[in-house]
Amino acid sequence: MISLTVLFGLLVVLFGVIGAMRGWAKELLVTSAVVLGLFLNSILATYVLSYRTALEAEPTGTGFTVRSLVLVVLAIFGYQTPKIQALQAKLVREHLEGILLGLVMGLLNGYLLIGSLWAYLHQAGYAITSLVIPPTGALADQVNGLMAFLPPQLLPIPHIFFAVGVVFVFIIVVFV
Repeated sequence: MISLTVLFGLLVVLFGVIGAMRGWAKELLVTSAVVLGLFLNSILATYVLSYRTALEAEPTGTGFTVRSLVLVVLAIFGYQTPKIQALQAKLVREHLEGILLGLVMGLLNGYLLIGSLWAYLHQAGYAITSLVIPPTGALADQVNGLMAFLPPQLLPIPHIFFAVGVVFVFIIVVFV
């Protein structure tokens, strides 16, 4: 059995390695897709009354499934990026810098995606499957402490607006 904190760390490192292989420009698009997914989940749960009541009326696993589906589908579309022809010559010259920046962006994407999924799972009380059991004892204290630092808690409604703005400023600066 593996602890959720260890699994979280391993998956974030895996995303970092993927980011180093893909490059920073493609990882920036994934970051924008994940931030957009967090934005949509926050907006729907806060401002769309029928969506919020449906999530509260359904079993706890349904809320996790819907939120995760929005986030994962947008992340998949973010990873399905075309070749970026305009940046190819620049990326060849800055190969080491591109790898390191891609690593950092991949770590950020792993933190955003896996951290959000974990936060949604925690909010659902781990009642999705029998494969994941709620942490108990000292591990529960550690997990509860980590929950305050995961993306859905760090980016509530006013902050997610600024995050979307910052991400799209970066996209305009890099790709235009």
